[in-house]
Amino acid sequence: MKKYLIRICSLIITLTVFVSACEFGDINVDPALPTDVSMAALLPSGETAVSWVVGGEIVRFSGLLTQQFRGINAQQEDNWRYLIREADTDGMWQRMYHNSLNTVNSVIKQAEAQNAPHYLGVAEVLMATGIGNFADAFGSVPYSTAFEGDEGNFTPNYDEQQELYTNTIPQLLDDAIAKLSADESAGGSPGADDLIYGGDLDLWIKAANSLKLRYTFQQGKRDPAAYEAALALLPSAISSNLEDYEMLFGSSANEPNPQYQFTQSRSGNMRMDDYFVNTFSENDTRKPFFVDGETEFEFSGYYTSINSPVVLMSYVEVKFIEAESHLQKAASDEAAAKAALDEAVAASFIKITGSPVPAAYQAELDANWAAASDKLEVLINEKYIAMYSQSLIPWNDYRRTGYPDLEIVPNGVNAFNTNGEIPRRLPYPQEERLLNPTNIPTSTPNLQDRFWWDQ
Repeated sequence: MKKYLIRICSLIITLTVFVSACEFGDINVDPALPTDVSMAALLPSGETAVSWVVGGEIVRFSGLLTQQFRGINAQQEDNWRYLIREADTDGMWQRMYHNSLNTVNSVIKQAEAQNAPHYLGVAEVLMATGIGNFADAFGSVPYSTAFEGDEGNFTPNYDEQQELYTNTIPQLLDDAIAKLSADESAGGSPGADDLIYGGDLDLWIKAANSLKLRYTFQQGKRDPAAYEAALALLPSAISSNLEDYEMLFGSSANEPNPQYQFTQSRSGNMRMDDYFVNTFSENDTRKPFFVDGETEFEFSGYYTSINSPVVLMSYVEVKFIEAESHLQKAASDEAAAKAALDEAVAASFIKITGSPVPAAYQAELDANWAAASDKLEVLINEKYIAMYSQSLIPWNDYRRTGYPDLEIVPNGVNAFNTNGEIPRRLPYPQEERLLNPTNIPTSTPNLQDRFWWDQ
């Protein structure tokens, strides 16, 4: 159990607050989140908690649904077979809203009150990170009234995914960039309490611009003009592996990496999927960093050791976005797409192995690109490996492009997934259906319902 979750009597969880059987008089505040805690104490907790959800349950759902992971027991086996019940998302919903974004929102409120624009900017980037990931997993999610528990609002409204994509997330990030660019911060600036960038405001600005790039690009299936808009954002985005927006666990956070903790506490529930393992070329030197063994395909250590990073946005992703945008824009530029693809692959090899792309692998990629009738398939197949264990990106890519050409898992038909195909969304939590029934968009989730950007 994470140290940030404090148990107080018997708790009923609703979005952002604990409604407790204990007596707290007339004060509607979360007793687990004291109001007098400083921003310097709250920020590392918020960074760790957001990264925990993204690198834990979000990565697991994406990996299971895109056959990077295979569930072989318990809930993970059900999820791999597309049986995802509303109770399966209760935990991640609680951890994102209560443990993570509620803490981040407290930083935002304190930063506004104390005239600390640099803290405010960092917190707004974290808020956009959490809300963006949940919008891609669930569609419409609470934001505008999600943090009003201390005002007595325990049943927040749901903001439409289109609103989150076109207004909320861009506004959060634009405001974050403005605040991070402020010359002075009377209320102080992050330093050692910032576990991601160590108080480097320029890198936080690049992270904000990179998230703007991601959520602009992600609209391309619905609006092809998004590809040109994404390319215009590239100059301000992350420009090397050293600038990656990621959280290092272990020594810095004093907390084990979430995937490592899962492999220790749920050993035997999940392994690497054969489909993913078989995508590796014999010339791909990244494979042993991801896959352990030649028959059972256990997890290797790059993203699953005690001090592995959780990647929230990377230079590798930026270059793949550039490549696909060049390929998919109205005036498609295959040469520019291939150049960006080569840079993305090269950055992935350096990040994972510390060595350049093997010549034999590069020759293989060049031949595949030249021979392909649909070059997008080659691009996404490369991205599928490079984005392993990076939030929802593989699942987003599959829903947006239909690649990679995944195999449909047998026996995937159930009451929530009647056509047996790979799900397009996650169901809302059971506790939301029970405790916020007026506002939840649907109480009978169909896992094939398509979001605003997936149409």
